[in-house]
Amino acid sequence: MTIFLKKAMFYLAYALILIVALYALTYFIPNRPSPFLEHKPLQNIIWRIAFWTHVGLGAVALALGPFQLSVKRRQRNLSLHRQLGKVYVVSILLASVGAFYAAFFSDTGWIAGLGFAMLAVVWFYTTLRAYQTIRRKQVNQHRAWMYRSYAVTLAAVTLRIILPVELALLNLPFSIAYPIVAWLCWVPNLIVVEWWLTRRSYTPISQ
Repeated sequence: MTIFLKKAMFYLAYALILIVALYALTYFIPNRPSPFLEHKPLQNIIWRIAFWTHVGLGAVALALGPFQLSVKRRQRNLSLHRQLGKVYVVSILLASVGAFYAAFFSDTGWIAGLGFAMLAVVWFYTTLRAYQTIRRKQVNQHRAWMYRSYAVTLAAVTLRIILPVELALLNLPFSIAYPIVAWLCWVPNLIVVEWWLTRRSYTPISQ
C-alpha cells in the first residue's frame, strides 16, 4: 500500500507539474487573450524575447525535473540522464536571465519585482552549482544542488496554488497578493528542501 501511495502521489504531482508547463506554453498562441499581458511592454522587443525565453525554456525544465531526480531512471539509462541534464541546465540558465530582466517590469511595484528578480538569481545560481559539481564529479553535492534547483523551478507551480488562495479565499486585492506570492512561491520551497537535505544521508554512488 505504501508503494502504491508513493506512486499515486508521484503521478498526481507530475500531472500538476505537466499541466502548469503546458499552460505556460499557451503564451505562445498568437493573439491569446491574457489579463497578465495587458499591462506589459509588448512593444519592447527585449522584453518579449526575455519573457518568452523564460516561459518556454522554464516549461521545459519544469517538465524534465522529475525524471532527472529519479534514481531508478538515472540508473537505467545514465547516458539519457546526462543528455537531458544538459537540456535542463541550459534551459534554466537562459530562462533565469530572461526572468531577471522581466522582473523589472512588474505591475505591482518593486516588492514583487525584487521577489521575482531574486528568484531568477537563485534559480541561476543553484542550477549553475549543480552543473559545476557534476563536472568535478562531486556526485552527492550535485544531487543536493539539483534538488535545490528544482525546488526553485517548482515556484511556477506553487505560485499557481498560492495566488488563487490569496485572491479567492483570503479576498486579497491583486496589488497585495502578487507581491506576497512573488516571495512565497519560492522561499518556502528552498526552506523545505534544505530541511529535507539536512536529514537525508547520501550514500556514495559511482559515475
